[in-house]
Amino acid sequence: MTKTALIVVDVQQDFCEGGALAAADTTSLLIPLEKCIEAARKAGAIIIFTGDWHPPNHSSFKPNGGPWPVHCVAGTEGAELMPPLRITANDLMIHKGVEVNGAGYSGFDATGLDEQLKKLRVSRIAVSGIATEYCVRATALDGLKAGFETFLLTDMVRPVEARATGGVLAELEKAGARALSAEEWFKRFEKRHE
Repeated sequence: MTKTALIVVDVQQDFCEGGALAAADTTSLLIPLEKCIEAARKAGAIIIFTGDWHPPNHSSFKPNGGPWPVHCVAGTEGAELMPPLRITANDLMIHKGVEVNGAGYSGFDATGLDEQLKKLRVSRIAVSGIATEYCVRATALDGLKAGFETFLLTDMVRPVEARATGGVLAELEKAGARALSAEEWFKRFEKRHE
């Protein structure tokens, strides 16, 4: 039987309110996303968390000539998962952007996630998290390229710039992803598992 994975992209302290590179309105995401993750676990989905895990000299950092402030440095508090989200024993944690020159936007970028999901017989993924127009977008596009049926959970993502969301959704749908709310996704998910 094929399986479904819920990918939770980069809900790390540095990307949430008060962090070094905060997306917009992340406080309103945390409790609904926690409930979504719990419901997906109960429904039998595999939960994948991705997180930037950068070396201090990462090429994307402004002090090193990159576009971003220093964020999600490996082993620091800013790189930790934002509470109340938590990883359980059956979840997978994928660290990305671990090389000095690896941008690491996508959860699939040099992480082995594609192979791990195929080994687990996953054929469908739902993507949630931060930030819609960067790492969420890249992860969804790479999921499609890897051959996974891909959903974007529109109410479980947050952008850096709210005006970017419409363009990203249009691009992903054109590429073959389906954009829908978590509630709509659960209805489809439950039907397939009856």
